Amino acid sequence: MAGYPRVVGGGYYPGVGYVAGAEMAVPAPPPPSPAHDGSALIRVGPHHPMHPHNRHRRHFRHHEGYDAGGGGLPIQVPPWRPMNAPGSPPLGEGHVPMPLTPEAFNGTWGGGGAAAGVLITFSARPQKPFKTSRLLVTGTKSGPTAIGRLIGQAYVGTDLQQGELGQIDLESLGAGGSFDTWVSFKQAEPGVWIRVQATLTAFPVAPDFEVYTVTAIGHYLH
Repeated sequence: MAGYPRVVGGGYYPGVGYVAGAEMAVPAPPPPSPAHDGSALIRVGPHHPMHPHNRHRRHFRHHEGYDAGGGGLPIQVPPWRPMNAPGSPPLGEGHVPMPLTPEAFNGTWGGGGAAAGVLITFSARPQKPFKTSRLLVTGTKSGPTAIGRLIGQAYVGTDLQQGELGQIDLESLGAGGSFDTWVSFKQAEPGVWIRVQATLTAFPVAPDFEVYTVTAIGHYLH
């Protein structure tokens, strides 16, 4: 999609990791082998060789479409299931939601939850590389004094994911159906915390309350 943030699975470099914006190198296919004995290689995919027994080569030789020059018979696989080797799929990538769990008061202010002025941290720690592209913030407000809006700051590890210090309007940024509010946070490596420190612009008076959920949507390697 034009203008969309680059996905995390761009390219892998030993000692560096996954680099956004880079394409993964694809190995060139092996050259055709003129031999027809058991030591020959038969290509079973676009660029992955397999060492067969003679009975396999005899089967392939008589199969329709077999290249008698030794190039091998490409075995068709569905486009959604590429393989490095039989039973060994390559890295894939998904676009998935990840809940940020409130660390205190179940994400609630008032009504037995957090008192006025208290910060609540919403956090998640992905198990695989995760690059946030959208925040979804949903609030439930009960009572006439529950009029505050959720504000705060977002972090990946210790890195602030804003252009400047200060509280941003998380409720507007994360509203469902809002326009042009995708983000491109720093990629979180496995085990790195993604956190949102949040509070309200105005606090409800008990028994009124406000409770919030925060969800990150992003690119995920699997």
